[in-house]
Amino acid sequence: MGQLVFFAATFSAGFACGLSATTFNASFVPSLSTIKLPDVCPPCALAGACPPCVQQVPAPCPAPQAPAKPGNPGAQLEKPSNGRLGNNIGQLLHGLAFALRMHADRVNLVATGGQLPQIFDLKNLTMALPDAGEARGRIPKECQEAAQGSRMKKEPNTYAGGFWTTRCANVPAKEYHELALEYIWPLLKPEVKACLENPAEESGAENKLTIHLRGNDLWNMGEFEMMPKKPINMDAGAHHWLWANPPCTMYEKIIREEGFAEVLVVTSPDRRHACVSWFEGFQQRTGLSVKVTLQTNSLADDFCTLTRARNLVLSFSTLSNAAAIMSKRVKRVYLRQFALNSMMNCNIWPGVSLVQYSMPITEQHHEPYNNTYAGVTEWFQTYNMSLITRTPSCK
Repeated sequence: MGQLVFFAATFSAGFACGLSATTFNASFVPSLSTIKLPDVCPPCALAGACPPCVQQVPAPCPAPQAPAKPGNPGAQLEKPSNGRLGNNIGQLLHGLAFALRMHADRVNLVATGGQLPQIFDLKNLTMALPDAGEARGRIPKECQEAAQGSRMKKEPNTYAGGFWTTRCANVPAKEYHELALEYIWPLLKPEVKACLENPAEESGAENKLTIHLRGNDLWNMGEFEMMPKKPINMDAGAHHWLWANPPCTMYEKIIREEGFAEVLVVTSPDRRHACVSWFEGFQQRTGLSVKVTLQTNSLADDFCTLTRARNLVLSFSTLSNAAAIMSKRVKRVYLRQFALNSMMNCNIWPGVSLVQYSMPITEQHHEPYNNTYAGVTEWFQTYNMSLITRTPSCK
């Protein structure tokens, strides 16, 4: 019967009708997904007893098996959350890519908890996928590893996993973008969609650069902690992902080379990112007559701002990467490197160009800077722009 159940969103994907959704009650966002693929449609569907599969669950056909209960395979698969909004959007899109590539024709989506409800209206709903005909259930080569890693041994034709690291390989960013526009955009809350579609501030957008600075968990805070409880220990070991983020001088290089007249910096309320104070003294430091605005609003406002940007600099974060994938307006994307498990990659959609930069600094080799928050801050704020090079091709 096809079920794909996510708990960043609970996902159900299957064939034809007669789908019996398995749902769980959770106040958090575990990453749980289950796909059940029957060889044939249920008897009631073959007899014409099922109405069209475009309505909300519950399904009209009697389920061949009882819904999962605590102790059954489905209920035992609960796992910790795969992060915050950017990661959860990635789970949705990885799951949709898997469902479509293995030729399911229906997806049921249920979600509770986490950050997704701040952006999306995720209730029990069914999304119809294209009719795959005889191809349904066939697993393509690029999804074989994901299928093997998520296949349940005790239940035939059942796949369970978070679709985070377990996903189809080499899915183009173009495909994720198309999936986002077709299946994810309709789920946006009305106020978020109104923000994204607001024509205001269109004038001058081409000369405005939007920059995402990842804060929170990279700067000695908990993953879901909004404001710090104590000052950062500058002598403490730095979060290793900081060495994958751009230094402040990369932003200066972009501004100088591209001639932007206005810069909007979006970051978290803690404002701990080393480039926040650097941007506060931008004009005095660089001598450039550029208007700089710092934004630390709600998650919905900040996501809207990133998604609306025409010229966007990504951080090593799935939030800005997801915003780019969701965007209908972005024209130019700047980055040092894509975030882990991101939907963004070099196979971009038409009308968008990627500009990538490289530098000889990594988590393993960051001499002469030491691996403390003081060392990272020094690198971010003083790194020599001449060592930052524009790569000839995306990688």
